[in-house]
Amino acid sequence: MTKDPRLTGEPIMHILCKKTGKLVGYLYQWNNGDLQPAWFDSEVQDVLYKPIADAA
Repeated sequence: MTKDPRLTGEPIMHILCKKTGKLVGYLYQWNNGDLQPAWFDSEVQDVLYKPIADAA
């Protein structure tokens, strides 16, 4: 069974550093249901996820 390819993705969550509260990336959801973090610099270990809809 093959998985659908990743064709389109949209950011669904902010990734925030727990220590500083600084935005360090976004969590993307792809058309096939995959989730993938996109970091601004390097991966941060201690993070919080905040839905983008909450920021509006």
